[in-house]
Amino acid sequence: MEEGKLKRQISVPHGILLLIGTVIGASAFILIGPLAKETGPGLWLSYLLAAIPATFIAVVFAQLGTSFPITGATYISVGRLVSPIISFLMVWILVLAIFLFAMPLMAGGFAVYFMQLLPLGGMSADSKDLLMGGLALFCLIFFTVLNIFEIKWMMWFQSMATGIAIIALIVFGFGGVFFGNTALVAPMFPKGFWALIVAIVPAYVMYTGVNAITEMGGETKNPRRSIPRILIISLILLVIIYCSISYAIVALLPYQSLTEGSVTEAAGKFLDPTFALVFMAIGAILASISTVNGGIAFLSRDVMALARNQVFPAALGRINKRTSTPSMAVILAGVLSVLGLVLLVVIGMKNVVRIAAVFSQGFMLMSLLACIAMLRLPHKIPDRYAAASFKLKGFWLRFFTIGGMIIFGGLILIGWFQDPFSAVVFFILAATGLIYYLLRRWFLRRKGVSFEEGLTRIEEEP
Repeated sequence: MEEGKLKRQISVPHGILLLIGTVIGASAFILIGPLAKETGPGLWLSYLLAAIPATFIAVVFAQLGTSFPITGATYISVGRLVSPIISFLMVWILVLAIFLFAMPLMAGGFAVYFMQLLPLGGMSADSKDLLMGGLALFCLIFFTVLNIFEIKWMMWFQSMATGIAIIALIVFGFGGVFFGNTALVAPMFPKGFWALIVAIVPAYVMYTGVNAITEMGGETKNPRRSIPRILIISLILLVIIYCSISYAIVALLPYQSLTEGSVTEAAGKFLDPTFALVFMAIGAILASISTVNGGIAFLSRDVMALARNQVFPAALGRINKRTSTPSMAVILAGVLSVLGLVLLVVIGMKNVVRIAAVFSQGFMLMSLLACIAMLRLPHKIPDRYAAASFKLKGFWLRFFTIGGMIIFGGLILIGWFQDPFSAVVFFILAATGLIYYLLRRWFLRRKGVSFEEGLTRIEEEP
């Protein structure tokens, strides 16, 4: 197959919608109910506090993204500035955590809210479970296929879906703030302040993916200028949306009764119940598929970049000449997501908070390593640092990098202490990655190729 090239087609508006759509996802609809049930009416404060590490990492990625305006910027910068093996394990854990946990969860959210629109009266529980699995499977397969085509089609679909989902969340959030029952939000911390702190780890899930635009630097127009703008505007919008909807849901329904599908019921408290059901369900459906769509898009670029540097098999790095997309990497993303869906069926949607914590910690590891990389950048690769259009200096460089390292390291430990299950899964993923690393390095050495060089090579895109 003749090799193609990536095209720079992502503008600032499309980048904002692509990023928000990737980040916001079904979590905004399916996670806040169970999390509020475990935390209480003060959940909105957990989301506000979770915005602190999100701000730290957005600033760090704004610097890294303009220092390395290329596809796979995060793993390349960590490989060059921290360690090749640590860079590989970071990507391995993150990719598996997202495809085995996040993508199936988002597809499950699509199925949950899609079924709210269907007449299911008289259907048995087993039939409903089968239908839910079929809808989730359709979601994953459809968006895998969509991402094989030229990126402009994915980009326009993402923009449309994200725009409608944002409107639904803004209506719900501000409707709840203005029409909610203030008696339901007291006491604010019925389960103690520690529950609020613990909730920051799964709440951070709804900020994960802010690095998506840096991973697609090779397809972004004028990335040195566009990436910081996309990150800052997106983060501001996300904080406003999350704090408003997490307050709204507990102001509209007793927190003790909340579940994954409570958003539509809560919206019916200030909107016509039938309209609320349809409007919020459509918003949740579009939010779910925007995350699946965006997740497959940006993570397949990481896989492609690693394959082009021989870290993964070369076939995964091929760019389809006709569509200018890494079609084989996209297909792998779809296959892993389907396998994750099978795992989700075994675990059950009832464990949504625990599932969210696992891939939240994967992003926190990446964020921790990005902070270390950023701290070392001015000394190890000064020309990259000097070329960045967004630059941290002196006190602010140390503040955001060392402060970020402390925050993310502390949150990972809190998550492991609170739920050892997530720690076990984390180390299982790391162990499988280490095994692959050793075997691949041995294989490449027999051919006279350096595995570590592939994790640190920088290939500029035109």
